[in-house]
Amino acid sequence: MDTYRRLCTEYYDLSKPQAPPDAVDFYLRLFPASQGPALEPMCGSGRFLIPFLERGIDIDGVDGSPHMLDACHRRCRDKGLEPVLYQQLIEELDLSRGYDFVLIPAGSFGLIIDRAAAAEALRRLHRHILPGGRLILQIETPFAAPPDLGRWHQGRLPRPDGSELVFNALPTYDPAEQLQHDTHRYEVVRDGLVVQSEVEYLSIRFYRPDEFRRMLEDAGFTDIRVSAASRDDPPNDQDPTVVFRCRAVGDCRCISPERGPLTSSPLNVADASPVRLP
Repeated sequence: MDTYRRLCTEYYDLSKPQAPPDAVDFYLRLFPASQGPALEPMCGSGRFLIPFLERGIDIDGVDGSPHMLDACHRRCRDKGLEPVLYQQLIEELDLSRGYDFVLIPAGSFGLIIDRAAAAEALRRLHRHILPGGRLILQIETPFAAPPDLGRWHQGRLPRPDGSELVFNALPTYDPAEQLQHDTHRYEVVRDGLVVQSEVEYLSIRFYRPDEFRRMLEDAGFTDIRVSAASRDDPPNDQDPTVVFRCRAVGDCRCISPERGPLTSSPLNVADASPVRLP
């Protein structure tokens, strides 16, 4: 994985230490009707996962970035929590456990920019949801495209050691493909000198709600509903983000809701077990 490396992960945690409370409450409010375990694919460093764990909810996390998973472990350990995390891309998702509630908040699904990979990711998610279980997924629409394109934007945040972490971003947008392409540069600045740097190229795909509904239908999901982000209200035609809620019916190929070993290790995770810090 070429994105969400060490400095990117650090800046992410410094700039977004917690998920928005209204978004957390929204997803927690949807959970009580669920009778089984939960899964957060693309969980990152845990800003949505941790509130579920703090409430004693049986939830696993999956992410493709080892740096994000390390950060999630550290944040959980600081709170006395013991997460179960797997390092996998969701288009290669291969767990032996089935889930009754799967959430992908904050538009993270748009990080899968290849259309075939996105379709496969939805099929993999469907196969991991117990019959009647639900997928709650937020997407960004083309109205989320940044208005100020083609120039550098900068953010600066203090680090615990007294240095600064400087973030520079250059966004571009292809409206025909509904793709945002960013160049990100991260720099650790100490006493006026750049002592470490990291460059990443990040792309995000936006979806029209009607096309994403068809993708969910093609993957086998039913009872599809769409709402405004973090609310139960219907979306309007220019909402930058919307939330889909849907159900999987009778296709879970997982053994049971009980946790078991991975059936394969697409990213060569050591001994095909949950990723844990020493």
